[in-house]
Amino acid sequence: MEQQKSKPQSQIQVRYAETSSLYSSQFLINSTEEDITIGFSSGYISDPGSKETILPIHSRISMTLQGARRLHNLLAKILQQDNQPAPGQTAIPDTAKARLPKM
Repeated sequence: MEQQKSKPQSQIQVRYAETSSLYSSQFLINSTEEDITIGFSSGYISDPGSKETILPIHSRISMTLQGARRLHNLLAKILQQDNQPAPGQTAIPDTAKARLPKM
């Protein structure tokens, strides 16, 4: 049996092009057969001049479908860990969890 040569692992350093972050409580998703674009917003605002409700998008990120799947899997893993009760504690029943008001 032939032994596989392992490649030396190189360490990756992360450099942020922008060090500030923006809060997002709303988002829009647009998709094509090849990619997904997510538009992020801090929330709805009312335009006093036109009396219209506006959702200002402050950031947009586009990714391939494969990248979106990796993001989905990572977010699901993180959210699943977040939903696990701490040792010695019981899970919060659905009836006791906070909910957003129905619109």
